[in-house]
Amino acid sequence: MVNVPILHDSAGEVSQTEVKDWSKGECEPIPGKTMHDMVIVDRDYTKIYDKFISLGPNVRNGLAAHGNGYQCADFYEKMLDDKDHLQVVDGKVYPSLCEDEEAANAVLYLSSLTNGELSHRAYQNAEKRTGLKLADISEGAKDVRINYKDLQAKIHRYNQSPVWSGLMNDDRAYSAFTYNVERLVPWRTLTGRQHFYLDHEGYIKFGEHLPTYKPSPRPEAYGELRKSVATGRAKVLNVLTPHGKWHIHSTYGDTLRMLTLSRGMEPCWLSVEDAAELGIQDNDWVEVFNDNGVYSTRACVSARIPKGVCFVYHAVERTYSTPKSQIRGGKRSGMNNSFTRVHLKPNLMVGGYGQFTYHFNYWGPVGVNRDTHVLVQKMEKVEF
Repeated sequence: MVNVPILHDSAGEVSQTEVKDWSKGECEPIPGKTMHDMVIVDRDYTKIYDKFISLGPNVRNGLAAHGNGYQCADFYEKMLDDKDHLQVVDGKVYPSLCEDEEAANAVLYLSSLTNGELSHRAYQNAEKRTGLKLADISEGAKDVRINYKDLQAKIHRYNQSPVWSGLMNDDRAYSAFTYNVERLVPWRTLTGRQHFYLDHEGYIKFGEHLPTYKPSPRPEAYGELRKSVATGRAKVLNVLTPHGKWHIHSTYGDTLRMLTLSRGMEPCWLSVEDAAELGIQDNDWVEVFNDNGVYSTRACVSARIPKGVCFVYHAVERTYSTPKSQIRGGKRSGMNNSFTRVHLKPNLMVGGYGQFTYHFNYWGPVGVNRDTHVLVQKMEKVEF
């Protein structure tokens, strides 16, 4: 028995007009309508390894993301023609995912971003769903196929796809929602428009039904500096961990160009005023720490950072440039996740209502881990 949240692009997301708690008897418990759905799934736990190393036949039913889908059964069948990359499980033959490169190539071969024909099919499907002319976006790229060796050889610009909301015709930089603005594709919201006012009962009760300024909680509210003690000149700063400045997550973080841009790692960006107060100069080694953990890195002193705040761009690659921590007695430092923890914001657990409907990694409950407080101090000795 698996509990399944009410999902986006389903009838369930518009089935309950009021926030009522079935567990308290406020409404009748109806799976998929007034509560989460429940489904029966047959699982053979002795086959977990086999499923990890082989690509199952359900791919023949098509792939989808963000409300857009496409058929790819023929491409799955073509994968079975590659005799060097197959797995035999219980007498049945499947494409192999056993080696890293096989797994990467399977993703690239079946993705609309790296397979031009699948991109075109996705836009054709989007035409049927929206009644708009969209397939022309992918014209000229239907023959594109990008595999892992291609990516090793050089950087490639990926295909356009309705899975994402940006248009990149004529070498344009990616910009979100140009697909919606220029081609009039509705947003995936309750009305198909962007919402300035959120009429949901939960947002109204939290006072966030309109854009609302709420000051960041004080360090005492977070309670993540109760035990941490500075061993040198240190200062409490509000730390933020936004998306990477020159990369997406850890992609190509260790190439020469990326390492040159980022001082060989993800530095801690400090304001000129705070750095001067701490005796830190640009490129000095610093420790960023609180009760949760510690990150050791170089300082990037910049006028673009406001006083009282520091940045560590997230998804730090911990396989290089990670010295031992002085503040933690010579143990290896962590990365930006070390000093953050999950803080649940209650209204982001609202669900089953238009664009508020659950989708993994997109709508709640989210880990509000981009805002906390740390101590920052200069390192006197750097050891690896």
